[in-house]
Amino acid sequence: MKQKRGRIIRRLAACLLAAALAGMAGTQNPAAGEKAEPAVPVLELPEAEQGRVEEIPVEQDSLQNSLPPLESCYLYGGEDENPTGYADPSITVNLGTGTIYGTKYLYARIKIASASQLRTLLASPVGKQGTSPGHNLAKRVQAVIAINGDFCGGDGVTQGALMRQGEMLRQRCDGRFDLLAVDRAGDFHILRNAKDEDVQALGDQAVNIFTFGPALVVDGEPIYGGNRINLGRNKQAQRMAICQTGPLEYLLITSEGPENPTGNDRTQGLTLDQFVDLVSSMPDVKMAYNLDGGSSATMVFRSGEKNWTKINALSSGKIRPLKDIIYFATAFDPEKNDFTVKEGAEEP
Repeated sequence: MKQKRGRIIRRLAACLLAAALAGMAGTQNPAAGEKAEPAVPVLELPEAEQGRVEEIPVEQDSLQNSLPPLESCYLYGGEDENPTGYADPSITVNLGTGTIYGTKYLYARIKIASASQLRTLLASPVGKQGTSPGHNLAKRVQAVIAINGDFCGGDGVTQGALMRQGEMLRQRCDGRFDLLAVDRAGDFHILRNAKDEDVQALGDQAVNIFTFGPALVVDGEPIYGGNRINLGRNKQAQRMAICQTGPLEYLLITSEGPENPTGNDRTQGLTLDQFVDLVSSMPDVKMAYNLDGGSSATMVFRSGEKNWTKINALSSGKIRPLKDIIYFATAFDPEKNDFTVKEGAEEP
């Protein structure tokens, strides 16, 4: 039964990948002053409405009872030994790359079945200075894909709001920062120059709140010029953003920086406004928020046969320990479900 289930999962995954590759030719993401490049589509959830998803309570300890990604659900394109995506009945991931302003970027389009699959993990309690490489944090919770967060509470950071998995850990907003709040439906709310009363107005709907920013896109409109805090706005650097593109659909996008060699040259890195150009040019971006960048910009996925590996900006060799991660978890347990072929599909 397990062998049959594995064959079926692999067949469905192959179909998803073929559909994604077919769709790449017609989808473009033009950015200011740059040649348009193909953009990978969102992969639909296989068997999404068949009751295959386990409930993951928002408040559940992220280290308890986490389900691992299934090896048979990774997607591969052509002869590439590195997976280009992942698809099980609760989550799909589709990776893409491009170049803008002389800088390489990597992105992942994600679809989940349940809002609670978008989760966070702290390396150590707030107020403690413990950190850990992103791939180690992702491995702890068996994430399908993970990125760095906002370095919450690290190095004496005491301002802004900090909520993780429904627990408010800090609230001290003075109007200097843009905040990102993720609610119980998985929707993004960006609070520009947030004050405590703006956070309080969210009521009990917020699950995770991040303080870094600034906002990059709000309600589909690009936001240039940053905010009251100048976080290296004009510096060409590695950058990281998390975006919402639709209900339970997300985009993670990270650019390389000057420390990443490209042949005999070095990639330029992006200023903040150039990063806005890139992010806002991607299809369907409704909300986008800037996270910690520089060498902290980290995306963890699978490389070759090794799970939980940093996959971005590898040429510098840097792996900076992180204070926290944002990650997407699978909610599919094959031991509790028969993953069967859709009606009309060929039996293996």
